[in-house]
Amino acid sequence: MSKLNQHEIIPLPTDIGALGNRININTRKEHDVVDKTVSLKFAVALRDGKIYRQGIQGFYHVFKTIEILINQELQQKPRSKTGDLLASFWDEKISRTEPLTRDLLYFYDNDPKKFEAPIREEQIDFVNHIYKVHQEKPHVLLAYCHVMYLALFAGGKVLRSSLAKATGLFPQVDGQTTEQVSLYGTNLFQFDVEDDQVLRQSYKREYELATRNALTEQEKLDIIEEAKEIYKRNAEMIRGIERHNREKITGKLSYKVAVYGYYIGLILASIALLYFTRRILNHLIF
Repeated sequence: MSKLNQHEIIPLPTDIGALGNRININTRKEHDVVDKTVSLKFAVALRDGKIYRQGIQGFYHVFKTIEILINQELQQKPRSKTGDLLASFWDEKISRTEPLTRDLLYFYDNDPKKFEAPIREEQIDFVNHIYKVHQEKPHVLLAYCHVMYLALFAGGKVLRSSLAKATGLFPQVDGQTTEQVSLYGTNLFQFDVEDDQVLRQSYKREYELATRNALTEQEKLDIIEEAKEIYKRNAEMIRGIERHNREKITGKLSYKVAVYGYYIGLILASIALLYFTRRILNHLIF
């Protein structure tokens, strides 16, 4: 895949009619919320592999669901309108189910049973929502093709760089640097191409060429609204992980407080008993 010439780069940032640009403009508020949420939680995840793997497990189920539906559309005979659009821009090199599977096998000690089914409420709701909305309006699948995948190129490179420097996230391996070891668990952000920015430009170009004239205005509005929903559900999925871990910590603290309180209560009761026993004895003797 060779680099695109300047005149081949589509859409231009100033092209307000391009669907991708319209999605970006109309979801700026929702995007900013997710961006702040990820930035705050990611700093914590860098210090704890268990929290990081919980995060990518959620996205694994989202990407897996999207790609199941994409493949269904592509394999359907005859293809639907959505299937024809996907066939004109979808690139298998951008799919993330397999790379995420490798990451999760790495973090879960090669045990797929620990991640193969969504377990948290936010993950289950998101997956069910994708199936439902696709059944009602198949074309909104194109919202996921833009939001979920282009985000990996935009922010993924920065996140991967941070992961490679996270000394507490990956095990120490003799003869290998943290950056080398990190490659085993950051496949989500790796693409099997010579230049991932060329892949990004090509994907954006084909997406715009496919969607510019083939979709009605109402279909484009549906896609833009679903893009907002994607950002909201991504943010909620991340917050769900935070709540889960906070509850675990709180639960452990409550248990400790209860246990310590029980023993402290026994100690205080014993001291009180000794005190009153001594007073009674003193009264009887004197």
